[in-house]
Amino acid sequence: MTKYPDIRIRKYAKPGGKVNWFELAEDCEVPYNNGTLVIPKGYRTDFASVPRWLWSLIPPHGRMANASVIHDYAYDNRLGEDEYGTNSARLLADITFLWHCRLDGVPTWQAILFFLTLRGFGHKWWIR
Repeated sequence: MTKYPDIRIRKYAKPGGKVNWFELAEDCEVPYNNGTLVIPKGYRTDFASVPRWLWSLIPPHGRMANASVIHDYAYDNRLGEDEYGTNSARLLADITFLWHCRLDGVPTWQAILFFLTLRGFGHKWWIR
């Protein structure tokens, strides 16, 4: 098992599907909500869902990659929803994303811009 920030990934080619998918090569322990969370080996992510035309400003595979893996896992599993309710659990996931971005050296303006984007549009992904 690895520990944040050492999240080990490998390319995942979904047959006939989107090619920009990755999966965890090992279980990984990450800080989440004043504790730790284990994201299991094989968990799949596309990192940040940034339109290709914005990649020069906000690269999806750059410094925000670790934060994106944690955020995707939180959204996919609706972490904290039973305990805190939908809105608070989603806010926790988004704030955790912002915090990890800053820990990983994402420029403040990029981290805040993406956080605000998540707050404005993330509900579509949470409810899926």
